[in-house]
Formats: sequence, structure tokens, C-alpha cells
Amino acid sequence: MNKKILEFNGRPFNPKLLTVYSTFNVVSTFLFGETFAMSDTNNRISERVIEFAKLTDFSTNLAPILRFLPNASKNISLLVQCHKAIINEIEEGIERNKSIECESTFVRRFIEIQGPDYDRQELLYIIRDLCLASADTVSTTLQWAMVELTNNLDVQKRFQREIDDVVSTDRLPSLGDKSRLPYTDAVILEVMRRHTVVPLYIPHATLRDTEVLGYYVPKGSMVINELRMFSTLIAGR
Repeated sequence: MNKKILEFNGRPFNPKLLTVYSTFNVVSTFLFGETFAMSDTNNRISERVIEFAKLTDFSTNLAPILRFLPNASKNISLLVQCHKAIINEIEEGIERNKSIECESTFVRRFIEIQGPDYDRQELLYIIRDLCLASADTVSTTLQWAMVELTNNLDVQKRFQREIDDVVSTDRLPSLGDKSRLPYTDAVILEVMRRHTVVPLYIPHATLRDTEVLGYYVPKGSMVINELRMFSTLIAGR
């Protein structure tokens, strides 16, 4: 990513697509391997994920009755088609990963641990969620970090200085460095606090028939995040 930025040679540019593809490539590498990360299928998934994020509208999550309006109904139809395309291309990635000899990947380890009768749907949805998070949530957070660091040069300099002092130049930072990077950790958390990406964005549905405060909620019911969080808190008491 740094190499691509330097190619602009100081000219203004929109970093959105660059951050989307960069973060998605990192995730797709450990999900499927480096070969897949350079493939056309990998690029198609990232493009579909971007399209999915654009089509997702949290207003229908907050007020489900809105889904009956013509525009919302059309949007939901496109969203369903986009989701199917993402799942189909992820399936292609799984099959390709199973058929070739390559380095250890998330897909191969999942199948090794679960065995030949592994839950295929579970694997598909785990990969889907990681793809959505990397290509939308993570990339958006990175873009906001760029904005904040650009507008706060003193923070940027201290942020960079701490990383240079702790992490040697021949490697990248790792989770093992976290305890020695308190300022870096604080900057990242502050960016996420100031720019919450998806507080009510992703729709959720109940996985089974359940009951919340005496109210029956059937399997497959669309619920907003607050209800999901509240029911989790109640269950944890």
C-alpha cells in the first residue's frame, strides 16, 4: 500500500479503493493463501463486498415496515443477489483451496480440525463475515485514521516515534508488541471511538425461537443490534 501511495508523488488521490483492496488482500491471504489473493476471484469478492456495503441500509433494520416501500424492496432484492454472489465466489475459493497444495490457510485448518463432515455453512458464513469486515469496516477505520493523523501532526509524530522505538525495521508490528505500544493502542482506540463505523448497520436475525422479557421471537426474525445486545446481557445474568 505504501508503494502505491508513493507512486502518486504528492498528487491528491482518494485512498478508499486502495485501502479496501489492501485490507481485503491481507485477510484473503490467510483465509485462502497468497495464490488466491492475486486471483480474479479474490478481486470479484472484494468488489461484491463493496457493493454489499453500499446497498445495506440500516433504516430498514430500525423500522422493518420500510422494506415494503418500492425503493427499499428493490434495494433488498439487489442485496440478496449480491450476497448470493459473495457466497458463490467464497465457495469457489474453498474448492480451489482444497484442490491445490499450498501453505497452511484458515480454510485448510478449519477442515483439518472439523474433519470431512465439517459444517460447510458455518465455514461459508465465517469467511463471509471476515470478508465484509476487512473490505468495509477495517478499511473505513483506516481511512479515518489517515484523516485524524493528517490533521493532528503532533499525534502522528509521537505515534510514529513509539513504533520506531519498539519495532525493529526488519519486521512488522505484532500483537506481542501491544503491551509496549500504549500510545499506539490509545490512538487506534480513539479513532474507533470518534468514528464508529457500523453501530446499527449490519442486519441481524434470530438463529432459533427465543423469548425476550416474556415476548416470543420466532427463528429468522430481523432484530436490531440493541435487542441483540440486550438479550445477550439478560442471558448472561
